Amino acid sequence: MSDELRIIISGGGTGGHIFPAVSIADAIRRKRPEAKILFVGAEGRMEMQRVPAAGYEIKGLPIAGFDRKRLWKNFAVVMKIIKSRRLAAGILKDFRPQVAVGVGGYASGPTLNVAESMGVPTVLQEQNSYAGVTNKLLAKKAAKICVAYDGMERFFPADRILLTGNPVRAGLTAPKCTKEEAVKTFGLQPGKRTVLLIGGSLGARTMNESVLGNLPLIKAQTDVQFIWQTGKYYSAEINEEMSRRGKPDNLYFSDFISDMATAYAAADLVISRAGAGSISEFCLLGKPVILVPSPNVSEDHQTKNALALVQKDAAIYVPDDNARRTLLPLAINTVNDDTKLKSLAENILKLAKPNAADDIADIVIALAEKRETMNFKSVYFIGAGGIGMSALERYFLSKGYIVAGYDRTSCPLTEKLRAEGADIHYEDNPDLIPAACRDKEHTLVVYTPAIPQDHKELNYFKANGFELQKRAQLLGTLTRSMRGLCVAGTHGKTTTTAMTAHLLHQSHVGCNAFLGGITKNYGTNYLLNAESDFVVIEADEFDRSFHHLRPYASVITATDADHLDIYGTEEAYLESFAHYSSLIRPEGALVIHRGLKMKERLQEGVRRYDYSREAGDFHAENVRIGGGRIVFDLVSPIEPIKDVELGVPVSVNIENGIAAMALAQLAGAGAGEIRQAMATFSGVDRRFDFKLKTDRIVFLSDYAHHPAEIRQSILSIREVFAGRKISAIFQPHLYTRTRDFYKDFADSLSLLDEVLLTEIYPAREKPIPGVTSQIIFDCLRPDMKKRIVEKKNLPAIIKNEDFDVLILLGAGDVDDYAPLFTEILKEKYLANQ
Repeated sequence: MSDELRIIISGGGTGGHIFPAVSIADAIRRKRPEAKILFVGAEGRMEMQRVPAAGYEIKGLPIAGFDRKRLWKNFAVVMKIIKSRRLAAGILKDFRPQVAVGVGGYASGPTLNVAESMGVPTVLQEQNSYAGVTNKLLAKKAAKICVAYDGMERFFPADRILLTGNPVRAGLTAPKCTKEEAVKTFGLQPGKRTVLLIGGSLGARTMNESVLGNLPLIKAQTDVQFIWQTGKYYSAEINEEMSRRGKPDNLYFSDFISDMATAYAAADLVISRAGAGSISEFCLLGKPVILVPSPNVSEDHQTKNALALVQKDAAIYVPDDNARRTLLPLAINTVNDDTKLKSLAENILKLAKPNAADDIADIVIALAEKRETMNFKSVYFIGAGGIGMSALERYFLSKGYIVAGYDRTSCPLTEKLRAEGADIHYEDNPDLIPAACRDKEHTLVVYTPAIPQDHKELNYFKANGFELQKRAQLLGTLTRSMRGLCVAGTHGKTTTTAMTAHLLHQSHVGCNAFLGGITKNYGTNYLLNAESDFVVIEADEFDRSFHHLRPYASVITATDADHLDIYGTEEAYLESFAHYSSLIRPEGALVIHRGLKMKERLQEGVRRYDYSREAGDFHAENVRIGGGRIVFDLVSPIEPIKDVELGVPVSVNIENGIAAMALAQLAGAGAGEIRQAMATFSGVDRRFDFKLKTDRIVFLSDYAHHPAEIRQSILSIREVFAGRKISAIFQPHLYTRTRDFYKDFADSLSLLDEVLLTEIYPAREKPIPGVTSQIIFDCLRPDMKKRIVEKKNLPAIIKNEDFDVLILLGAGDVDDYAPLFTEILKEKYLANQ
């Protein structure tokens, strides 16, 4: 079974390679907590200590770099490379990674070379503006190449380059203290200009000598002070020199600064080597910097890094051979020049890529998941009759896969899928699994979190080593490469998702769609448009499934507590939505209902809009309800739309429609296209699904199964059918939901004139002692007409009693009676018309 990702990350040698590698690993873990990540480094190098300290396993190779000046000494290096390749092959065979990532450093060469020879997709993370020899060779077979600078096409195949930026070490963007507090941490004085000198963790001789040669100048400064990281190589030498010459009061020095976030917070100006990782940190923080490139690196790539910034007026460049004489005087002049500091800060901040680690993690995860699915010939679905699963089944059928599966009972949806080519059975029996789905090398197994752990077929696949993925995980895989327009929320999401898909499908934009209901316009829950890169997705919060998605734009309709059997508390439920909001892409947007309890956590660059019926960035005005029609004007920051008519005229669809139109506008649909499509939207099965609508009888089915959703449904019906008697048949869904919200159910149902309660629909659950429909019944409004009935008696009740407006409420199987009830009511009320 592979319900986890297995990723190898290789490289190191310096902090500039190690910090990005760990940041990528952390981002993968945030997105896929079950991922297994193995580092491969060089024996004796700093990654062998730093990576375990970050919480990851690492294996070492006896690799070393070539001596480019004394070529006769490289025989031992060649032998180490041969041995390292052999050891790397063993590591890959044992670990079986789906992707190998190279971040630079000695170990990445043999590791990625072996991975490519074994058919494992590789991702290169090139940090510098000038590519090294190893990466240029590896790039010939790399699947993706993540770069930090423009113009890298001169080194790599253009079709595989992605401009992501360089990941930086964790914690830099959220300093723990103010500038004044940071300065005090180093024993210096608040209110003075502060220069930070860093030559890397090992040190930089030229920069150190620049300081030592200018101690009198440093002592003479009354308004400037200095923080100096000397590096471990030079620690003893500098300590001795300071003891002999005396340390200036305005100078703090240490061989290594472990809390670099505080050091950056203290600094008005930074002096640094021009390593790619350091430059990325300066960009992210908007720090004015003087760069002194090291002359001792391959291809002089630090100078090229520095010049890439200088060309954009984002840094000052001092050649290494001039630094001893000019560096400190230049730094003092610059730190006292407010105009120069402001210009440098603004220009370098424009180059920042704050989401580099997340973007690279997405690329790695997508490659890993693609590799997991690319060789499959058949897909087996456990829980095949679920509305969300069926959309995926239709996707794979359209792609020519063999599709089969199990569900507990037959239903119209499973029968349609069988007619479309899916082999579905209804007994939990491994012997019924088709032969085409018994080849573990070419079969993917997809299951829902609602499947019990003792399920025989699920355990058969687990025991025999098949690849398994949750439905949400697979949906995330299939949609990660497109621009996802996602709708999340306790209620309203199915209708809003279907509306959005319809608006885009009828516009020039087009879309693909995986929906949570069967749209009446198309008779399906899956839309395919190979020409569009938009995909509309219903983002399900159950089991935190929506955390697998990375939306381009998302609506959040409601966050009324639900699924407390999963989340435990309302706080945990709201936190899940907050985390979901953090997954929206930086260039994307959130459209959130006004007044929700959740506190969104948006990445920098995400546009935020709110909406509601009466107020918000998107809202309705001039609402006209009457004669079975609802018409209103959309107020929008993108483009107002006059005279929008709802194809399904219930008042709750005003807000659903506002949210859907917002997403459609963000995707580029025009006002005229949206107005026309809204009027032709026919609705979704079981969402305000009118079976009959006449002056004498109205009968509809609605999937509402949460108290807040039921309240909205009833109030919407009352608004449209004012003055008429409203009755409902309600089937509670799940024992846990009934236990947690029975009083709220009673409050909502008490808005009716009459309610008939059936037994609880258990779905995936076993009975809970004391939890029956009776506990809802006992809390209903005392003066209302109410009773508990068995489902089997409902047809006789419909036939023999009088109704005006009748709603079939719930997410269980009571809707199976809808066709029969429709025929009874037609014969009873409409036969003589």
